Order: sequence, then C-alpha cells, then structure tokens
Amino acid sequence: MREVVCLSGWGQKFDSLEYIFDHHHFSDFKVSSYNYFSNHCVDDFFCEFSKTYKNIDCIIGWSLGGQLASRLIAKKIIKPKLLILIAPPFQFVKNSKIKAAMPKNSYQDFLNNFKAAPNKTIKKFSILTIINDINSKNIIQNLALENSNNKSLIYWLQELGRFSCFDIDFDNFPSTLYFHGIGDMIVHNSQKDYFKEKIRDLTDISFEKCGHAPHISKEKEVRNYIYEFFKQKLY
Repeated sequence: MREVVCLSGWGQKFDSLEYIFDHHHFSDFKVSSYNYFSNHCVDDFFCEFSKTYKNIDCIIGWSLGGQLASRLIAKKIIKPKLLILIAPPFQFVKNSKIKAAMPKNSYQDFLNNFKAAPNKTIKKFSILTIINDINSKNIIQNLALENSNNKSLIYWLQELGRFSCFDIDFDNFPSTLYFHGIGDMIVHNSQKDYFKEKIRDLTDISFEKCGHAPHISKEKEVRNYIYEFFKQKLY
C-alpha cells in the first residue's frame, strides 16, 4: 500500500488535509498526518518525524506544512516520490530578498497579539484565509482551527517568521504539484515563482477568485488534480 503523509498549516488541526484523499479515489493509499504542534522546536520535529516515517510515496503540506515538507526533503530526512504543496510561503516576512511578503512590523504585531489574545487572534487569522475567495462560506464551515496548544503555536509562528526557503537546497526535489489561490492574502501568489525557479519538475495550478485555502475552496478540482498526478507519476 502506498503512503501519503500530511502536514497541515499553522493554526489548523493537524489532520485537516486527510479528507482530500477520499476512499473512492485513493483506496490503495495509507494516509496519515503528523502533528508537528506536538514538537516544541524544529529539531525535535525533524528527529521525531525521521523515527515515525521511513518510506513515503508522497508528502503534502499546506502553508507552513508545505514549508516544513520542503525542509524535510532538503535535509534528506525523507525521499518521497512526490511532493504536493498548497500555498506554502517561500519566505513569510518581507526583506530585501522578497518583497511580496508580510511586512516585519505587521508580523511582529500579529505575534504580539497572538501572545496576548490567542483565540481572538487566530479567528482573525482565519478571516484572512477566506478573503478574495468566491467560496468563503464553504471555507468558514470547513476550517478546523487548532487553539489548544498556544505555547507550541507561538513557537511555530516564530519559526515561520524567521525561516526562508532561500536557505535550502532544492537539487534533489521530487516531482511537485503546487496549488495556490490568486487572491491569497496570507502568502502572496507570486511566491510560487520562487518554487518554480528552484524545483525542476513542478506543475503549478493557480485558481482565480481563491484565497489561502484552495483545497477547501476548490475541493473537487484539487482532488482530481492529485488523482491524475498520482496516476501519471506512481502507476
């Protein structure tokens, strides 16, 4: 049986991607999710992940989860046959290298607000997820927020702010399927160009009138693209 591992986004339930892999399309796949919120530093995440998973056919990551999946591959902790990225930040905070990102002051304000009022702030964050999305009502109904481990969420928000994919080696990346919403207000759609430049075999799917959760907004389309991707690359 082929194996798929999911890494969800910051502030989302760790298993929130599993519904994509319905039994009808993916009956011969074992799908599981790794809860990186259970790790309180990135080195522990790398260590525990390497103990948990050995042979993976595909890893899929949304937002921060996509960035972490990329780091696992770059570090050669895993060597999946395929990678699926959903709106990952190449770099979350703006600097001289990347302009279409969150201003440093805005990021610091968000971090401070989360420390002071985590539940209120994470709800505001969820609103950013649905902005510019034609299917915003559906996203509101299906977003699964994680707000039970605030200490860990603070750490991973800090990790998101300090890390840049400019610091990793993309030479040995597998075939990659990449999804992004053109109206994304959390990770600017233009950040896909950095991944396209670095990953030799990348298929880019960008959706009009779509925000930061294309897998929810365009559920059927995303599922079908993944199914065809697997048929082409795994069978």
